[in-house]
Amino acid sequence: MSASEYDHRFVVKTPKSVYPPREDTLFLARCIPEPKNGLKKALEIGSGSGFLSMTLAAKGWKVTSIDVNPLAVAATKSNTQENGYPDIHCMEGSFDEIECLQEGMFDLIIWNLPYLTIPTSGPHLEPIEEASMLDLGTNGWSSELRSYLESHQNMLSRTGCVLLLYRTYPDSPSKPEDWIKSGWTSRKMSQKTMGDEMLSVYSHWRPWGGLKPIQIDTIKSTMDYDFMDREGVQRVIANTQIKGRGRRGKDWISDPDGLAATWCIAGQNDFNSGMFQIVLGAMISRSLGFELKWPNDIIDADLKKCGGIMFSMEGEKTLKIGVGINKTPQPIHGIQTTGWGVVNGDMGKRHVFNMADACVATLFESHPLFDIVSIEDYLQFAWCSLSKVISRGITLHYRGDLATVSGLTSQGEIIVAQRGSVTEVCDLDEIEWGSINLG
Repeated sequence: MSASEYDHRFVVKTPKSVYPPREDTLFLARCIPEPKNGLKKALEIGSGSGFLSMTLAAKGWKVTSIDVNPLAVAATKSNTQENGYPDIHCMEGSFDEIECLQEGMFDLIIWNLPYLTIPTSGPHLEPIEEASMLDLGTNGWSSELRSYLESHQNMLSRTGCVLLLYRTYPDSPSKPEDWIKSGWTSRKMSQKTMGDEMLSVYSHWRPWGGLKPIQIDTIKSTMDYDFMDREGVQRVIANTQIKGRGRRGKDWISDPDGLAATWCIAGQNDFNSGMFQIVLGAMISRSLGFELKWPNDIIDADLKKCGGIMFSMEGEKTLKIGVGINKTPQPIHGIQTTGWGVVNGDMGKRHVFNMADACVATLFESHPLFDIVSIEDYLQFAWCSLSKVISRGITLHYRGDLATVSGLTSQGEIIVAQRGSVTEVCDLDEIEWGSINLG
């Protein structure tokens, strides 16, 4: 829908120093969900002209809006009145300055994030324009908002969601993946190229409505844990795992300080297990600063294994996901492995679990406001993650002979080229990864 078509719906007037509705505004507007499942309170940060606040109200949300620019607040109040939305409550200030927002219990918070960077030379913006249009703060405004929500937990309801528009290319200080590193989901809702920029809308929420995982002391393998009530999702973490499951039937020797956890998710019939396993492995690997080797190994830049992902269906509709990641390097079956402590020495087991939990929830949680992930949206992400390892010159043997990887199927199979023929491979026993070829 073009800007002119929207103009027939809302008559919007904006002063010179207020950001007017543009293509990015309309892009975010299309991603706004309707209120449902009892979720109805919304907050817009950086209301500008009031266009998105009116979009929220038109969809049925009870809307509060804020802006640091007093002229934007005046524009929002004027435009909402003129367009028949007098119940939108607009206030001047930042989200961390307006005290009444701390207990707001909002079900949806939206923000068309500022994505301009600070200019190294003139011309410079006026202070008001700079505050509303530049991506400032430590790691951008996105991280500033997340940190504030974590320290003021009643600002967002238990199942509430944050919907943000990012500039994902070129890089901006605000990055959607930073939410996963803090234990929040980061689900891509839509993506659009505008000129030489890529804009993306992501949704973020606290996984599983704040449901706590089951904590146990010792178990043979967390994949063997008996989840008695299999409705919804359950997770178990073991302090000690005696005999974890590795690939090709081998045991995975768990580091006492490492992570051994399993997710049990009901209602997962007819889904693409091969590709989901690769995508989940890639998300967890990237969050830890590691890489993914097909199909499910978490490795470092020297190809040393740190951990892995395992999928197992129990019955027709129950999925178990096992994640084992070591913190400390150790030899396993005569092969030297690595651990996340080499890269992130201060990161504890619970922190790593929270990141892995956020990755699982991003892909599998059915949020009250949003549909389940379409795996097709992550095909490029999966291939980029695998090709990063392949491009460094790692060798591959298929059925004993040297081969090259040329692609990835929609089902998660690797496409192997060898002696003029191309084969789709799903059997791990048919391939053998080698060392980096520097020749």
